[in-house]
Amino acid sequence: MRIKPSLKTMKKISAYVIGAALSVASGVPSVYAQGEADAIRYSRTELGGSARFRSMAGAFGALGGDFSAIGQNPAGLGIFRSSEVSATIDFSSISNRAAWQGSSETFNKNKLLFTGIGYVGSWGKANEDVSVNFGLGAKRVLDYERSFRIAGGEQKFSVADYVAAQTPGKANPSHFNYNGLESSWLTDLGYNAGWIAQLPGGYGFESIFKYKQNGEYQIFGPSSTAFDLKETGHVWNYDFGLGINIQDTWYLGASMTYSDLQFDTNTFYQENFSFNNGAINDYLKLENTLSTSGGGLNIGIGAIYRPADAVRIGLSYYTPTWYWMKSYYRAYGSSYYSQGVDSNGQPLPENLYFMSSQTPESYNTYQMSSPGRFVASLAVVAGKIGLLSMDYELESYGQIKLKDENGTAYVDNKFISEDFGSRHTIRLGGELRPISRLSLRAGYSHTSNPIKNEKLKAFDGSAQVTVFPMGAMPHYELPGNSYTVTGGLGYRFTRNLSGDLAVIYRNEKSYYYTFGRMVSDDPNPANVLEVESPAPAKLTRSNFRLAMTMSYRF
Repeated sequence: MRIKPSLKTMKKISAYVIGAALSVASGVPSVYAQGEADAIRYSRTELGGSARFRSMAGAFGALGGDFSAIGQNPAGLGIFRSSEVSATIDFSSISNRAAWQGSSETFNKNKLLFTGIGYVGSWGKANEDVSVNFGLGAKRVLDYERSFRIAGGEQKFSVADYVAAQTPGKANPSHFNYNGLESSWLTDLGYNAGWIAQLPGGYGFESIFKYKQNGEYQIFGPSSTAFDLKETGHVWNYDFGLGINIQDTWYLGASMTYSDLQFDTNTFYQENFSFNNGAINDYLKLENTLSTSGGGLNIGIGAIYRPADAVRIGLSYYTPTWYWMKSYYRAYGSSYYSQGVDSNGQPLPENLYFMSSQTPESYNTYQMSSPGRFVASLAVVAGKIGLLSMDYELESYGQIKLKDENGTAYVDNKFISEDFGSRHTIRLGGELRPISRLSLRAGYSHTSNPIKNEKLKAFDGSAQVTVFPMGAMPHYELPGNSYTVTGGLGYRFTRNLSGDLAVIYRNEKSYYYTFGRMVSDDPNPANVLEVESPAPAKLTRSNFRLAMTMSYRF
C-alpha cells in the first residue's frame, strides 16, 4: 500500500537515523542498541518477599514488622520489637498462553525455588523513647521464565517489507556491512540474507519476494508464519535498611538495595511463501539471541505515623534503580527464493536461491534508570483481632532513561517519555486472628498499563505507532494490566518460632508484535510505502505460587 505517512512518524524515523550516526560517532557497534521495549522489559516488577508479606498482596507500607516490607516502606523496620531471622521457599507453576490469528498455545513449567532470606536486629536504644533496628537480606523479585510458539496464516506484509521501508532510500548497498554508517543492523542483515533488493534506478528498496501474476512480478506477503520465543532470567534484590522508632508514634527508615538482573532470550521467526499448490515453497528465517546482565542501586526513605493505637499512615519514596548493563547479542538471517533471475531475465542456478548472513557478535555496555516509586499507605489495626491495610503505588515509566557507558543519552528517551506515563498499583490486605496463635490472611492488587500514547495501545489491529527494538530484532512486546490474588495463614509454634504459608496467583497480560509499523522515506509522497504490522499476539502469563516462610525471633 502506497500512502503518505504522518509527520510524527517521519520525525521519529528521522530521529533514529540521526541516532544511528551518533552511535557510530561514539563507537557503539550497533544502531538501535537498546530501545523502548527493552527499557520497559527491564523495569518490570512482581510481588516478592516472605509468605506473610505476599499473602496480603504486599500491602505493608503502613504496617512493617516484616523484613520484606523494606520494599514498600523502610520505616517498617522500626516496628520490630525483637531480632528475627527468616527464610522462604516457593513452589512455582507458570502458565503462558499465546493467542494469535485464531489459534492459541499454552506452555507450562513447574519449579521449586529458594526465594529469600532476611535478618532484622536491634542496634540498641538511645533512651527509653527511641530505638533503632537494622535489617539485611535478599529476595527474588522477578522471574523471566517464559516460552511460547505462535503460528498464523496469510499476511499482507512481510518482515522483508518492514526492512525495505526502514532502509534509507539513498543508502548504498555496498555499505551494508554492519558498520552502522548508513543503516541499521536489521537492514544490513536483511540485504545480505536476501530479503530485500534495491529498486531499479538506485533509490529505495523492496522485498525480494515477488511472483508473477498476469505476466507481471508483484510483491506478496507470506502465506504462513511461525514465531518461537524462549526467555529465562531473574532479578534478585539485596536489601539493607535502618528503622527508628520514636515513642511508638513516629517510625522513620531508609534503605539501600542492590539489584542483580539476568535475562536471556532466543527468538526464531519464519515466513513461508507457498504458491501454485506447493510448486513454489520459498521462505525467510530470522533468529535473534540476547543475553543481558546488570547490577543496579536504589535508595528508599519512608515514614509511618501512628496518630492512634488503631491507625497507621505511611509514606515512602524510592529512587530509580540506576543500572549498569552488559549485553551480548547476535542475529542470523536466511532466505530461499526460487524466482530469482539474472540480468538477462533468466532463472538463477538453484544453488543461488539460498542466501544467509550473521551479524557480528556485539558486546554492549550501557546505563539504564528504572522508574522511581511513591507509596502512600493506610492501615487499621484492631488490637490482637486483626487488621486491614491499603497501599497506593505510583511509578513514572515516562522517566525511564537509557544512556551509553559514557553517560550520553539515547534518542529513545524522547519516545519513552512520549509513549509511556504513570503506572498505578493498588494493594489491599487483611489479617484475622481467630485464636492467638493462628492468623488468616488475604489480599488483592491491581496494576495498570503504563502506556500513555493512546495509539500505542490499539491492540486489536495493526500497530499505529513505530517502535524500534534493539539490534536486528523487529519483535517487541507492550505491557497490559495485571492483578494478583493472594491468601495464606500463619501459625506461631512457640514464642520464638513461627511458620507462614501463602498462595499467590498472578495474572499478567501483554501484547507481542512480530514486527511493527514502518514508513519509507521516499521524497515523492506518492511512492511512500507504509507497512502495516500484523495484529499482535495476545499473551497471558499466569503464575501460581505456594510460598512457605519459617521465622525465628530472639
